[in-house]
Amino acid sequence: MIFLKNFFERLIVFKSYIKYHFKYSFAKTLLKIKNEDIMIYIVGIGPGNRNYVTEKAFDTIKTSDFVLGSKRSLDIFEINGKKIELTVNLKNELCEFLTNYKKSNSKKKVSILSTGDPCFSGLLKTIFSFDFIEKEDFEVIPGISSIQIAAAKAKISWEDYNILTLHGKEENLKKLLNYVKNGEKVIFLPNNLKKDLKFLIENGISGEKELTVLENLSYDNEKIITDKISNLLENDYSYLLVCIIN
Repeated sequence: MIFLKNFFERLIVFKSYIKYHFKYSFAKTLLKIKNEDIMIYIVGIGPGNRNYVTEKAFDTIKTSDFVLGSKRSLDIFEINGKKIELTVNLKNELCEFLTNYKKSNSKKKVSILSTGDPCFSGLLKTIFSFDFIEKEDFEVIPGISSIQIAAAKAKISWEDYNILTLHGKEENLKKLLNYVKNGEKVIFLPNNLKKDLKFLIENGISGEKELTVLENLSYDNEKIITDKISNLLENDYSYLLVCIIN
């Protein structure tokens, strides 16, 4: 009887082990298959200088069959696959490419280049707007955002700041105005800096208020200016800007 009891106890333990091992192995196999199915990569490429591009981004782009991005983005890399330049009609061009890609059931590897980090004022939100794209369809490779490099250049701890993008978000101007009126710290990406600053002045912010404008970060023509709003209104700026208000 003791022998039979020990036998059945060992059998139960062995059964549990086999069940666990099978479930674990099966889960690993599923995960491997899932990862291998992902052929679309949204790649953050940093602020513009290749020194700020991650090794994973370089490796992913190097092994891609298609690489999509603006001319400025594509020029950073030596690309082995087919280059597809995105223009001002970026959203429509991406939608058309991804629609055809999904319909073809292609297993070719695609890299979509997103300046800075795809998850902040980047292409992730654009791609999510396509109703035929699911989270399982792609992988995001993060990059160094303009916010990060601006904070590094200004030598500030950006956890203490409110972060805003005005790119295509005119409604955020009111948020910016409220932050400034309340004396809060803000880092923001302007849509049109002159218009944005005029909006602040027209809504009660003094022209004496100072802010820092960081332009063309990481490029050879990088420029950082701290001045009064009234003085900054006299200058012309590129689109590549980050502003800091203390």
